[in-house]
Amino acid sequence: MKVLAIALLLLTPGLATAATGMFGSYIQINTGTDVVYDLQSYGATNHPDFNGLDFGDVATNFTSLSITNASGLTYKNIGNGDNVTGVELQYRVYKVGNTPGAFSTMALNFGANATATDLGGNTFSGSGDQEWRGLSGGNINLLSLANSGDGDYQVEVFLRAFTNLGDQFSNNGGSNFIAVFSVPEPSRAMFLALGMMMPLLRRRR
Repeated sequence: MKVLAIALLLLTPGLATAATGMFGSYIQINTGTDVVYDLQSYGATNHPDFNGLDFGDVATNFTSLSITNASGLTYKNIGNGDNVTGVELQYRVYKVGNTPGAFSTMALNFGANATATDLGGNTFSGSGDQEWRGLSGGNINLLSLANSGDGDYQVEVFLRAFTNLGDQFSNNGGSNFIAVFSVPEPSRAMFLALGMMMPLLRRRR
């Protein structure tokens, strides 16, 4: 009888179950133009994956590397009184082979309640779904954090949501999302810069 009673309770319409979490996330990077990348992919509109991305060589591919936006999608069971109070981006840049330093954090602004279109162009419409979008402290210059000389660097990020049921994460199953870029040695950077200037000098003649 006890098992039957529990089963009937579970099948009773309107019975609320505690639940909060994250179901999608994006990051926007500028290397001259803004590009949106998937962190935790969601919806039909796909973007390049940030995790595993190689931006390449600073001297040949770009002269700036900044995070200009980020987005975290959260859900909560409104009927049970659950709540999400904020989302933050955690990030760090470190040279490959070095011990990573601590993460820096930046809170995301509140974006919208469902139904709305997220940073990636997908519609979210579930009851209690929300998007947190926009860097509260402005753009993050990643190159300024690459202060260990020439070599390969990793950019590691994840998102944390604060809820009444504890922190929830968009973090690639705990491995976080990691992209790489390279800073050339000064002599090679100067050689490449001169190579790019030669066509301009020829035109002036």
